[in-house]
Amino acid sequence: MTDTDQIAQDRAEITALIQRQFAALCWDEHTSPDTQALISAYLPDASLFASARPATAQTAADFGERMIALRDSGALPVFSEKGRGLHIWITGAVAVALAGCEMHENRKTVTQDISAFLLVRNPQGWVIASQAWDMLPSIADAFAATGLNAEPFFSG
Repeated sequence: MTDTDQIAQDRAEITALIQRQFAALCWDEHTSPDTQALISAYLPDASLFASARPATAQTAADFGERMIALRDSGALPVFSEKGRGLHIWITGAVAVALAGCEMHENRKTVTQDISAFLLVRNPQGWVIASQAWDMLPSIADAFAATGLNAEPFFSG
């Protein structure tokens, strides 16, 4: 396999991994968040940093529990995410990905955020070592300011 073929394969695997992670966080009144799919995308001790500041680390399991609690309490009975721009940089067994996301809450509120993923390739494939995200007024504007494209890559 050539380096170009390997990078294309790695990009496809990372894209699918991030798509599954977003899909795991789509639910409605009849479907729960898929926390097992969410957690399986991360290393066991991966740190996640939500948009709240000051930044505080949480595990994927803690984050998943928080999402289930929001659904079960009625605060967020319907939630879906749509990928809006994905940029992946791979060097060896390390990758960095920026993923724009449009979030639909309770079928009426739409917000946008950007996630930065640090990924590592293990013998079993790519996994997320860490993730941080922040809210944005516009993914397209943020990507355009850095010369990146905010094309849709996932619709949940």
